[in-house]
Amino acid sequence: MKFKDLHTAFSLSASLLESQTYYDLTKGLVELLLQFDGVNSVHSYEILARKEKRNTDPDLLIRRFPMSLDEHYVDHNQSIINTIAFQGSHGVSFACFANKPFIIIYLHEDTAPEKLVLAQGEVSEFDAEVIRGLGLIFDRQVRLFDAKERDPLTLLHNRQTLDHTLRQVIDFYKTKPSSTLSSWLVLFDIDHFKKVNDTYGHLYGDEVLIHFANLMKQQFRHSDFLFRYGGEEFLAIINQTDRNGLLLALERFRSCVEQYDFPSGKVTVSLGCTEVTTHAAINNMIEIADEALYKSKSNGRNQVTFLAYSEKIQADSDVELF
Repeated sequence: MKFKDLHTAFSLSASLLESQTYYDLTKGLVELLLQFDGVNSVHSYEILARKEKRNTDPDLLIRRFPMSLDEHYVDHNQSIINTIAFQGSHGVSFACFANKPFIIIYLHEDTAPEKLVLAQGEVSEFDAEVIRGLGLIFDRQVRLFDAKERDPLTLLHNRQTLDHTLRQVIDFYKTKPSSTLSSWLVLFDIDHFKKVNDTYGHLYGDEVLIHFANLMKQQFRHSDFLFRYGGEEFLAIINQTDRNGLLLALERFRSCVEQYDFPSGKVTVSLGCTEVTTHAAINNMIEIADEALYKSKSNGRNQVTFLAYSEKIQADSDVELF
């Protein structure tokens, strides 16, 4: 092995270790793989869930990187992904599909959702060993970021990942300016949660949060993004629907929470929502959703409020100072 080759291998590894988020890590790995001679294309996916069907192959719910927000999105590599998901092994492997060579980096052990990086092409023996090393680093970094970017109690994404996710959603709509569907920012606040902690203790309070998060996972789609925003507040990005579809989904969830038997008894939730737009700052959209949430709480709680713009900012701008 030449020292030049060894230096190159360490340099590639170091560039992955410099990533600050899972988004940066995946983007970096895709860009690195494209630099190898013989690699023609690279695609990355998350396998979100498997839907079992009788007498037929199970369906996979996948999300492409960069993201596709369509819940029913079908990738041109779908059949290859199916084969890997049900027959592939954890780590780096090399295989042929339809007489084409592929490099597979597949992470499914103790990883949710499963991660798959699929590179079409064939590389030298030395480059194959370098890619195996990069795959190992990717595996370890994914585990670190998963622990860093998820709330340890509910296993939802935490507030730290929100900005990156929202930027990806906004970028998606910038490429589809004529889309008739939208994404929506929703804030949830469990009503009188402090009373639950004071009456039953924090262990019961934690159980309420876990059950609430599980209800979110059950009621919303795999193409939506769910976060624990902090304390008893949660946040969701509801993708690819219209306003009526949004309000129906939120009302269904509100009713589901109201009827659910929590460990501490009955619980209700207040919700505030607004549309995700390509021209508004992320902080402004969160502020509008928070203002809508405040309206739900001040008007009696256990309800959904939608705001298209900040009435507070509008009122402040209408005040004549001189």
